[in-house]
Amino acid sequence: MIKRRTLLKTFAQMGALPLLGLPSLSRGLISDGYAGPLLLQIQAEGGWDVTSYVDPKVNQPGEKVITNWSKSSEPGLAGGISFAPFANNADFFQRHHKKMLVINGIDMQTNSHSTGVLHNWSGRNAEGFPALTALFSAHHSPEAAMPYINFGGFGSTQNVVRFTRLQDNPEQLGRVLEPNLSGYHTPNQYNDYDGPTYFREAEDLALIDRYRQARLARLSSSSTQLARQMNNLNAYSAAIRGRDSLAEFAPYLPSGDEVITPVEGLQNLKGQVQLVSAAFKAGVSSAADVHLNGFDTHDDHDEMHRVQLSYLNESIDLVWQLAEEGGYADRLTVVVGSDFSRTPHYNEQEGKDHWPIGSVIVMQSDPAWGDRMLGKTDEGQNALSIDPQRLIEDEVNGSVIYPKHVHKALRGLLGLSGSTLEQRFAFNNTETFNFFS
Repeated sequence: MIKRRTLLKTFAQMGALPLLGLPSLSRGLISDGYAGPLLLQIQAEGGWDVTSYVDPKVNQPGEKVITNWSKSSEPGLAGGISFAPFANNADFFQRHHKKMLVINGIDMQTNSHSTGVLHNWSGRNAEGFPALTALFSAHHSPEAAMPYINFGGFGSTQNVVRFTRLQDNPEQLGRVLEPNLSGYHTPNQYNDYDGPTYFREAEDLALIDRYRQARLARLSSSSTQLARQMNNLNAYSAAIRGRDSLAEFAPYLPSGDEVITPVEGLQNLKGQVQLVSAAFKAGVSSAADVHLNGFDTHDDHDEMHRVQLSYLNESIDLVWQLAEEGGYADRLTVVVGSDFSRTPHYNEQEGKDHWPIGSVIVMQSDPAWGDRMLGKTDEGQNALSIDPQRLIEDEVNGSVIYPKHVHKALRGLLGLSGSTLEQRFAFNNTETFNFFS
């Protein structure tokens, strides 16, 4: 039997896939597909516990218990990365420590989920700044078919770029990308045809398209069109030009046994990662936000966090596996973070509550700045002041690290600093931390 992907690629090359009627998916076109740098942000929603992850803390005499794991274990070390021996952290960090920079001691300045999400992913604790992914895609791929993909986490664009909201459902997305596909025929006693069936033949679609193009040209050349009508016609024309990009995306979608299904009780982060990988390989997008909720563990903290962190680590591992297989690993930057962190002690329900001092992980395939931990917290997980240039503790002349410092450094790493677009959302009077030097 011919594989679905092979058939889709063949029909895409024939031009048999029709125009989509969704501007958020189909406006704009890069003729050969986007092939520049890529950005993926992974939002661990709810406030992860960094003391059981990348800022490990052991119990102190006379103080409340901060981590149960430290009653019998010491922090682990993978290269230059110290980690908590919790969940599947040991295997994860041994595999990926060379790819990562861990920034600890980031003060989110809030215990509110909404403010923490806004602050961590825009760099500002008040509305008005776009997500880093939106700024990145607006700079690098504004004319791509799907420049910025978001799966429902923080995704403010401030109108700098179009975004596409997706769900982790390849079959549903495939139906949108292939509206002319009516189904698949299997051989029976009346005929031996084995393959896809379509509502209209390719010749009919080509005829419809010729009439559509002729009408568009006639309307565009009319001197009686109002400005608003011309804007609508231009947008429609851009949608038509984006058709080929999305036709090329469809063959990359997973199907059948390839589709990653959700784990019971967990948001399907792996499925989100799989669709982002398909978009990156197809060259229709440059940036995406995926997210995994469930980190707001006010009770039964250890058990719930063990499951969440294990699945998060497996998903990050999948990101790099697919990137290597897809040939884009050397173009990819991954940022992992959360609203804030958990308290450095347990409550009466064996849970942990909200704590403003958190961490961020930045990853690339083989970075010169990798295999390091920067920023610092004390034994009680309080942020310490750091010299922005020397990156060592300096309580006199240093500064506590805030999300704006991380975002400013990331903008430099990602080639955004100094651009006209970036200056519209500048972090004025903000120290420059040399995290990536």
